[in-house]
Amino acid sequence: MWLLCLTAGLQSACFGVIGTALPPALRSSGLSPREVAQLLGQLGSASALAEVLLSGGFGKLADAIGRKPILLAAPAMTAIARSTVICSPTLPTLIAARVASTLAVPVYWLAYQALMADCFGHNATQLAVVGSRIQAAMGLGYAVSSLVGGPLAQRDIRYAYACSCTLGAAVLGCVAFGFRETLAEARRVRFAWRGSSPLSSLALFRRGLLSAKLNLVVVCQSLTNGMGDLWQVLARELRGWGAAQCGRYAAAAGFASMLGTLLTGPSIRRLGARGHTAASTGASACASLLLGRATSDPIAFGAIVPLALGAGKGQATSARITNLGERLGDPEPSAQRALPPDSARTLRLGEELGVPQGQLAAERNTLNAVIKVIAPSLYAWLFAFGSARGVLGLPFYSTALLLCVSAAVALSIPEERWTNSSPQGVAREGGR
Repeated sequence: MWLLCLTAGLQSACFGVIGTALPPALRSSGLSPREVAQLLGQLGSASALAEVLLSGGFGKLADAIGRKPILLAAPAMTAIARSTVICSPTLPTLIAARVASTLAVPVYWLAYQALMADCFGHNATQLAVVGSRIQAAMGLGYAVSSLVGGPLAQRDIRYAYACSCTLGAAVLGCVAFGFRETLAEARRVRFAWRGSSPLSSLALFRRGLLSAKLNLVVVCQSLTNGMGDLWQVLARELRGWGAAQCGRYAAAAGFASMLGTLLTGPSIRRLGARGHTAASTGASACASLLLGRATSDPIAFGAIVPLALGAGKGQATSARITNLGERLGDPEPSAQRALPPDSARTLRLGEELGVPQGQLAAERNTLNAVIKVIAPSLYAWLFAFGSARGVLGLPFYSTALLLCVSAAVALSIPEERWTNSSPQGVAREGGR
């Protein structure tokens, strides 16, 4: 368990240490804030489109060769791409390294989720607890690395990228010497490369009303990730922040989010899964509203409190989706262990149709990639539209709206449907 958390934290730190490097570099090249926002959106959308086309094939590859080879190859590719910036710290190299990294990192997390499910997928509660701890470790890694990365990038961008490559080497060491292969030879399938269709993710919404609502909650929350690096552009325009100040803020937000994630368990026990999801999502919406009007440092740092309270907003939903899969799925623990945590609802259909577990993870990954194609360009357009009309905070206000919709959908699910474990409830969920 500690090794999973350590590896997740190191992998998150690989990005955190260079997270504030690209936007200032684009701005110093002479681009206007609107052009920087549009370019960041285009980069995010282009990378996500490639992910849509490739994720299905990589999911099948994970079922054919196992999890560990992909867990080694993806960070190695990322480290090589980022090392080119050390040798040639030019704007084209920075952009190329970002594109290569954003292609490799989702493949890493796809295999990582499958490995987690191999180990913990038989127990939904344990999986939720492990997921929250790993998310906390990622938050800690990002926070510490952001604190270091901002000043490094401001001094010399090569220092930040060298630090990222060093952390990547540490990830490779943990995987190579600490991880074992969790996919047995008997469960591997013959590999046949096929691209993914974006329409394949629609199956997630065709497996019953409850599953559709739960996945809609996740989609609304995931769309807000389209903000990406745009928050740094907004921080510069609203408050005049540079890379170092953005790094300090990212570090503070990361530490707070780590603590907020650790409160997920007590919050669910006190408020219930439905209440926790609605309350934490609402807290995130409040944070976005504050940041949209944060023309001073005290307001911006004040938004960290609701931001932390909303850090665990997705945990209860993922646990409930997993619980559906556990109760509707194959009673064989070995089959259940193979299922990625947020795709567990598909277990029964997957087993009946003979769909391997990596492919099921890819189905979920494809949905996330489709969102990432749309969201960055959407947020870039919102920034351009808002700035032209004197409403710089429009991207944050749009985030608050999406989160309110997510909370409303969560509240529309009756409390008993979040926790119902009776045989009658199982039968009803299977028939919907």
